[in-house]
Amino acid sequence: MTADTRKAGEPLDYDTNTDPDYDSDGEAEGEVPVVFYATNTPDNPIAAAGAHARKNSWFFYQSLLPDLDDDVDLTLTSLAKDLGLTYSTLSGIIRAHFRMQELPLVAATNMEQWILDTPRLRVIDREIERIGDNHDHIGLVDAALADFLTPTAPCQHVPTVADIRRFIRDFIDTHNLTDDDTDEVEPTLNVSVHNNRATISLTCDKATAAIIARHIDSQADNNQCGAGEALIQLILDDTHTGLTPGK
Repeated sequence: MTADTRKAGEPLDYDTNTDPDYDSDGEAEGEVPVVFYATNTPDNPIAAAGAHARKNSWFFYQSLLPDLDDDVDLTLTSLAKDLGLTYSTLSGIIRAHFRMQELPLVAATNMEQWILDTPRLRVIDREIERIGDNHDHIGLVDAALADFLTPTAPCQHVPTVADIRRFIRDFIDTHNLTDDDTDEVEPTLNVSVHNNRATISLTCDKATAAIIARHIDSQADNNQCGAGEALIQLILDDTHTGLTPGK
C-alpha cells in the first residue's frame, strides 16, 4: 500500500487506487460516449473512484451469497459479526444480491454503468416482492427497469432510490402484476410495551399495505426523514402527502 505523502491541506489524489489490477485510465481511453451518467463522466477521477467502489461492493457481496445447501441463518449470523452489521441489514443486502439473479437485464445494465449501490439494490428487491414468484412478471419488470436505468443524455443524473421505487411501483400497478390474494384480511392492530419501548404491528391485506407504504414513503421523501418518523408525523400531525387512495 502506497504511503500517504500529501502535505497539509493538499487534496486527495483520487487517481490513486490500492487495487493493482485497476487501471484508472482505462475508462478514459477511446471515444467519449454520447450518453452517460454523471457518475461515468470521462476524465473525472472522483466519478471513476465512486464507480470502482460500487463495482467492488457488487463483487464482494456476490462472493458472499450462501450456497443452497448452506445453513443460511448460521452463515449470515457469522458474516454479520465479521462485517460489523446487524443481521437484518446484512440479510437485506444478501436478498438484494440474490434478486439480481432473477433480473439479468438489470444486472447487465449495472455492470455497464456501475450505478447501483446498496440502497438502490435493496429498494429494487423490496418493490419486486409484490410480484411474488411469477417469473413472467419479474421478466417484464426486468426489461422495463433495465431500460429505465439506461442513460439517454450526456452527464445524466443517476436515478435516486425514490425514482427507482416510484418507477417499479407505477409499472407494477399499470400492468397489474401484483400477486394479490383474493381472501379478505381483517385489519388488526397490536401494541406491545416493554419499559420505554413500544412496538406497533398492523396486519392487513397487501393492497392496503401498499397504499400505506406509499404515503409513508412520500412523507419520508418530502421531509428527509426515516420511515418510522414519517409514520409518526402522519398519525400525529395534520399532514397530507398529495397521494390519492389507490395511486
